[in-house]
Amino acid sequence: MHRLDDEVARSFARSIECDPLATVDTVEVAFMTESDRPALCRMLEGSDDFPQGLLGYYRRGGGGRHGTLVAWSGAEVVGMLTGSFDSDFFEGGAFDSFDLRTAPHAFLDRVHVHESARGAGVGRALIVTYAMEAVARGCTFIGGSVDLSSDPTARRTFFTRLGFSIRDLDKFGAQPSQILSAT
Repeated sequence: MHRLDDEVARSFARSIECDPLATVDTVEVAFMTESDRPALCRMLEGSDDFPQGLLGYYRRGGGGRHGTLVAWSGAEVVGMLTGSFDSDFFEGGAFDSFDLRTAPHAFLDRVHVHESARGAGVGRALIVTYAMEAVARGCTFIGGSVDLSSDPTARRTFFTRLGFSIRDLDKFGAQPSQILSAT
């Protein structure tokens, strides 16, 4: 099991240029540190469609095997992704409809971009950074479940545009190389 620590967070960051017509010019993605937590919580609290019942998880620091990437635009957090890099999708059978390679597999738990930054490439930057880290950690597959708490049409479109396939029970997945070549 890998725990994401401050040393990893400092050594792994990615900056991208965003769509020039969007409200976000440049976004920097890095693993969250403790000093990022207040800004992340402010962004989540100010989001109209983030499940507020999950705020406690991020206020407490999450923990366990999941790590969180944060996307910064200037002095504001505009997006986040939570996931792990030590899953084995052969257990449980939820991803049996995919052509899985040997574990470890990366489990993408949640991605959220603040409404004001959507369409600017922030979600793409988070996913690409996550896929790059999955490759660095030897993961052969990235998978997750489409959030069905509200209309999932935009979420399905987001994941398929980034190279994921969506299969049984709204499970999505792809090899990291498929994500990196699609973006």
